[in-house]
Amino acid sequence: MFKKGCFEVDCPIYPVAIKYDPRFGDAFWNSSEQSMVQILLMMMTSWAIVCDVWYLPPMRRKEGEDAAMFAARVKNEIANKGGLVELDWDGQLKRQNVKVEWKQIQQKIFSERIKFE
Repeated sequence: MFKKGCFEVDCPIYPVAIKYDPRFGDAFWNSSEQSMVQILLMMMTSWAIVCDVWYLPPMRRKEGEDAAMFAARVKNEIANKGGLVELDWDGQLKRQNVKVEWKQIQQKIFSERIKFE
């Protein structure tokens, strides 16, 4: 979800963690389900868009760390600060159907975790 080039050059990255509070209004736009006009109307008529913002200390690429590893480390810091679960996905899941096999694998893993002995 980051621009790859930002992590390839030798310059500091200034991470910002933003966590939206959906109680008053939803700030997320699913462009495959809502048009631009619909999301604008929803946002303008919502009571408020509330979010917490954390400015994290600057981060630099470590010795021997490639751009992808550096981006993953920055993403991990942002997720930890925001109290979010770090997921390894590119945001395209909402536009694609999940394979049945993948669902079954996750269901099996979950059912094994909640088994009572």
